[in-house]
Amino acid sequence: MFALWIECLKMALRELRRHKTRSLLTTLGIIMGVGAVIMTVSVTQGAKGNLEQDIKKQGRNMIIIKTGSSNRAGLRGGAGTLTSLTVADAEAIEKECSAVAQACALHQFPVQAVTEFSNWRVPLTGVTQGYTDIRIWPVEIGRTIEPRDVALSAKVCLIGQTANRELFAGQDPVGRTIRVAGVPLKVIGLLSAKGFNPLGTDEDNTLVVPLNVLLRQVMGQERPAGILASAKSDELVEIAVEQIKSLLRQRHRLGIAEEDDFEVTTLKEKIELANALSNVMTLLMCCIAGVSLLVGGIGIMNIMLVAVSERTREIGIRMAIGASQRAINRQFLIEACTISTAGGVVGVAFGVFGSFAMSSALGWEPSLSLEMILLAFAFSAGVGILFGILPARRAASLNPIEALRHD
Repeated sequence: MFALWIECLKMALRELRRHKTRSLLTTLGIIMGVGAVIMTVSVTQGAKGNLEQDIKKQGRNMIIIKTGSSNRAGLRGGAGTLTSLTVADAEAIEKECSAVAQACALHQFPVQAVTEFSNWRVPLTGVTQGYTDIRIWPVEIGRTIEPRDVALSAKVCLIGQTANRELFAGQDPVGRTIRVAGVPLKVIGLLSAKGFNPLGTDEDNTLVVPLNVLLRQVMGQERPAGILASAKSDELVEIAVEQIKSLLRQRHRLGIAEEDDFEVTTLKEKIELANALSNVMTLLMCCIAGVSLLVGGIGIMNIMLVAVSERTREIGIRMAIGASQRAINRQFLIEACTISTAGGVVGVAFGVFGSFAMSSALGWEPSLSLEMILLAFAFSAGVGILFGILPARRAASLNPIEALRHD
């Protein structure tokens, strides 16, 4: 039995060699389909992994608390209309929420920074202690902002890589002075490179100062716009969120029927949203690639029907010398599978190469897996079987006498 299958395979290969151009054109649909499936899945999954890493780089188990919609004496405002958070809220979160490791209040305001070299528009971020730890943002040169800087409202700052390049031409900035809104700030540390966040904002274009320096000396206000906190572990993020919500509702004296005047979000939610969008895009692109495979399968069926018509007399001779319908059916099924399998092999190579080329151009690692490659290859073989059934049955159902009379 095994020898019969080997013989059928040899005959299939011989037929493919006899019609090289036709066979090549027939496999193109399968090649493009399999390649498109592999490239689509690997690149989208690689993009998802890259986006997850970018989000995680924003901070360690980070929880973001900001002012939400407000309702004061019947006057409702959208998020950020009225600042409801305080520095004391941040301190209470760190002390009273057992699932929280650190918390810091912060506020951001764009300013025109001036040095002896240049001037540059830069976001000025006012923070309390712990900001660089929560953001996982080490200082490359110098030191970070310490508790005494915050307590004494010291006129010091940390500078990001982009801001340093624009204000000091990339020189060592530590010990130099930057003026913002008439306030002189001494640079005490150069932050390490952070890059762009998922929204496309350059994180390295920043100046970080003690919170009271920004609020009181630059802006003339008292309350921060938000609080950053970090949970003690990934598993405690949700517990930390519930503890923070409960504590802030208590501190803001909100009744049961009153809505929160703050919003709490986590990086986990952002990662889940990114995953959902990526999965939708992967499904959409796979459907498009699947259509290409189906078109390739229809091409195989058409060519096999043409082959049955061209080889009708050959089929009649084989039947006349004793070939059974099962043998004829097997022969044409193997030929269809050979075409689709050959296309699948080339398609896998094309997909793997294309994945690396596209990922390299986009700047992230492709996400290739053996399971995905085997699945795409198996699907291409399945297409050959599915679309080879009709031509094989037509060949097997020919009348031997009429087939012998066929010119």
